[in-house]
Amino acid sequence: MAQLQDVQKFIDASRCVNSPHELEQLLIDATREMGFDYFALVHHVDLTPINSRLTHMVDGTLIALTNYPPGWVEAYVARNIVANDPIHLASHRTNVGFRWDEVPSLIHVTSAHRAITADSRKAGLEEGYTVPANVPGEANGSCSFAMRAGRPMPQQNLPMAQIIGSFAFQAARTLVTKGKDMPPFSDRARLSQRQLECILLVARGKSDWEISRILGISEETVKTHLRQARELYDVPKRIQAVLRAVYDGQIALSDIFRR
Repeated sequence: MAQLQDVQKFIDASRCVNSPHELEQLLIDATREMGFDYFALVHHVDLTPINSRLTHMVDGTLIALTNYPPGWVEAYVARNIVANDPIHLASHRTNVGFRWDEVPSLIHVTSAHRAITADSRKAGLEEGYTVPANVPGEANGSCSFAMRAGRPMPQQNLPMAQIIGSFAFQAARTLVTKGKDMPPFSDRARLSQRQLECILLVARGKSDWEISRILGISEETVKTHLRQARELYDVPKRIQAVLRAVYDGQIALSDIFRR
């Protein structure tokens, strides 16, 4: 996926998935196109309900989709590795994607963590890149992309992996929410035109002061619009509101990069 339109295509497709199996196939295709071998989209909770029929997502129990080697998935669940997985623990310390070789800069790596890493490599998972999905009030989660032993990671596609991982998790949250008989996330909020303008300028890296000058409104009014947007989406950070607006189709990636 070397082009912006390919990433937008994934986002559009992720909004339209109607089942966990559709999202699984979408991720399999995206993983391959980006140059990775494996993916794992999971909540960092007890994974014993996980099954190949994906009923754990249909009934709203938890997010868990992966094409990791089956033997490693079985061992991972049986040993409850999720509770002490160094990759997951590192993802709780940041909101941006990171390479697995960066984990020591995020957490104190113990002998138990090194043993887990060694076991995962024996299972065929060598290098990887993880996108955190930490939503206040919900279980932490992440989307990881990994390489088989001997295969170099596609460094040039890590920014795309960051975007795709974020939107894949959002799509999974929507599916799980349906399983809990709650209204879809996309039905809960519709930003006003001025809120959208402020969110779009945030996505372009503008400060509140710059937004106020561009739109001809006070800086305090900008803060109000952004606060209201976050409240509508029930997220604490403005970048999360940006992601939700893109996922809901209120903003396109091309809008963000257009000057």
